[in-house]
Amino acid sequence: MIKNHQTMSELWHDSVWRMWRGTLDNGGIDFVASIDTIAYDNLLAAESMAFDLDLGRDLWLNRQRWTRLVRQYLDPSETRRFLDRCADIGLGEGKRGVVTNMFCANVTREAKKHRWGNCMMAFVYRGMRRRGDKPTLTMHSRVSYIAYIGGLDLGLAHVLAREIGRRIEVPVEDFRFRWHITALQFHGFKSLPLLYRREFITDLEDYTLRKEYPTINLVGRWWDKVVGDTENGKPLEEEKYGPLRRVRRRYTEYINEQFLPNVPLSSLDLSPLYR
Repeated sequence: MIKNHQTMSELWHDSVWRMWRGTLDNGGIDFVASIDTIAYDNLLAAESMAFDLDLGRDLWLNRQRWTRLVRQYLDPSETRRFLDRCADIGLGEGKRGVVTNMFCANVTREAKKHRWGNCMMAFVYRGMRRRGDKPTLTMHSRVSYIAYIGGLDLGLAHVLAREIGRRIEVPVEDFRFRWHITALQFHGFKSLPLLYRREFITDLEDYTLRKEYPTINLVGRWWDKVVGDTENGKPLEEEKYGPLRRVRRRYTEYINEQFLPNVPLSSLDLSPLYR
C-alpha cells in the first residue's frame, strides 16, 4: 500500500480510517487475527511533518510513557552522532546527495513483548536546507499499532526532525516524511482511546457496520466486554489480563471525566535520553 498525504497528522488519521473501514476485498487490511487486523507492505508519505498529538487526550497515556519509548529505542551516543551527521548534510557540509542513517537501539526480547524483533528499526535522513532540496526523514518499522503506539512512533520521528530542523534552521513543518512499515496493526482494545477521541465509537453501535468491516467487528467485541464489565461492576483486580485491565481503568476514568493531563507533542523532546 502506497499512500501520500499533505501532513503527518493526515497520514495518521487516514491510516487509521483506512483500516477501520478496510476489508480483505478493498485492500484496507490483509489479515484478521483474534486480537488485531493487519495491513502489510506500507509506504506512507507526508509532504509536511506537521503533527497534532496529545498523549493524554488522544491515547490515554502519560509523560512517563514517552520517556520509556525514547529510552527503549534511542541510544544516547548514536542519537547524538546521527543528529550531528544530519546537521552536516542539511547545512551542505557533506557530499551532495548523501544520506545518513541510525539504527534503533536493540530492545530487550521478552516472551510477550518484542519476541519477534524491534517495532521501530531505523531512521534515515537526506536533504539540504537550500531551496528545492527539502529535508526528508524516513522511518523504517517492522510493526506498529496504528491507532495506539503508532501515534507515539510518529511523535518520535517528529521530535527527531524538529531537533534536526533546529540545527539547520528549518521548521519541522517544512520536512517531508516517509514511513516504510511492514505491518500496520489495529489492536482490538488498545485502540479505544483514539476511537473515542476521533468519535469513531458510534460505528460500534451499528451492527451492519460490524458485519461489513472486520476491524469494527473485532474492536466491537472487545468494546462490548470493556463496557459490559464496567457497567456490571466487575472489579478491576479480577481482570487477569494486564493490558485489558489498564484500558478498563482508563475507560472508567474517562466516563467519570477524570481525564489524564494534556501532554502535547510540543512539550516533548529528547531530554529523557540524557538524564
